[in-house]
Amino acid sequence: MFRRPKQTEPDRLSMKLRETLQPLTVIPWGALAMWYLGVAIGVGAPMIVVQDDDYRAAIERLERAGFNRTVPNRAPPPEIMEDHPNPQQMLEEINAGYTGLDRSCAVFDYPHGDPGKDMQLYLFPNSFAHLFQEDIPHPSTEMETYGNLHYPLEQALVESFVKAAIDEETETGFSAWGETLRTWVSHMTGYLEVDNDILDHCPNKKAVEWYSERFGRIREANFGPIDRRISKRLGSGKEMPVDMRGNPI
Repeated sequence: MFRRPKQTEPDRLSMKLRETLQPLTVIPWGALAMWYLGVAIGVGAPMIVVQDDDYRAAIERLERAGFNRTVPNRAPPPEIMEDHPNPQQMLEEINAGYTGLDRSCAVFDYPHGDPGKDMQLYLFPNSFAHLFQEDIPHPSTEMETYGNLHYPLEQALVESFVKAAIDEETETGFSAWGETLRTWVSHMTGYLEVDNDILDHCPNKKAVEWYSERFGRIREANFGPIDRRISKRLGSGKEMPVDMRGNPI
């Protein structure tokens, strides 16, 4: 599977949240935002970001709309839980990798009867996701806007993931959540036109260096260009005539 076409209209999950939270500004984040840009990824649990000053109001609006405040459900499939000698310990170990995430967001079950009823919604303040411009109460200009719904474009989303990853590494060190953020950046450099210069204009030098060491110029100098070739099937040794970005090889 290689790059999908970029979306030209909002997805239904984001539209539902836009209507529920209006007039608050809503920014899709995580896999939902990457999917909009064309990354071949499953959406999973929808994630959205609001301005810090709107965070409590967003929680209240969601609760009034029937979203039930809850805790993240990361339990493996029942057959795995049943076969484990201590399933509760296993679940605690899984959740331990997301401590920084869980204390910084609000999680909701979708209302009964809603098409998203089997999913959970994650709501984040901007201080965690770094998507609104600093000291300015509106989103970055690197957005596509549909009323009060704003999808971050490549530069804004990469910068957001990188800053969140730096926060996680500073506070926690290695964690499952930090690894998720690094994987998201990897997906974007693989599937989208996200190259070495994506953060060149970012004023946060720590973010620029972090990206360069792991995905940009410093990494390329040490290990060579990223290999984006894809095979028709695992172990076949046969490559498709296009790379992950859909470009001819």
